[in-house]
Amino acid sequence: MLGNDVIDLRLAKTQSNWKRSNYLSKVFSLNEQDIIYNSDNADLMVWLMWSMKEAVYKIVNRRTGIRVYDPKAFICGFDLNGSKAKGSVDYFGEKFLTRSEVAQNYVHTLSFKTYASYEKCRIIHAKNCTDYLTLFNRDHNDLFLQTDESGLPEIFRKQAMTHHITTISHHGNFLFIAYLL
Repeated sequence: MLGNDVIDLRLAKTQSNWKRSNYLSKVFSLNEQDIIYNSDNADLMVWLMWSMKEAVYKIVNRRTGIRVYDPKAFICGFDLNGSKAKGSVDYFGEKFLTRSEVAQNYVHTLSFKTYASYEKCRIIHAKNCTDYLTLFNRDHNDLFLQTDESGLPEIFRKQAMTHHITTISHHGNFLFIAYLL
């Protein structure tokens, strides 16, 4: 299983006011709120943990088909070292692993069940646009982005004739497509 989320930090700054009354208490545990309040960069902590929660939600949603999202049910823990964060998210006692990249203009998180899945993951980063599917399929000779019989994204590798679990995340200027080999 694989999850993927990206936050365009510039867009988030203009679209979302996480400082409004009660926002943090609806989304983050008390411990997560402490991390935010005690950080030198509270904006980054909000969006890093949000992307971790979203990435894990995509795994849970794919596995269960349940589309109800309760962000407080996803409890984050992580170590941030420069532009990389390695962490985990607990969802009702089930642990998911995360790896995040913090860039100047975005936060990108991958989630997975085992580190072996991380090693098998391939990431394609592109500029987000409305016709990204058409452009992707035009620009990648051996890869074809499509949906499976359940309507979920998958990569079809033409030469190998194999289907691969895929997760797509786009926000603002950024598009990340991740798939497992």
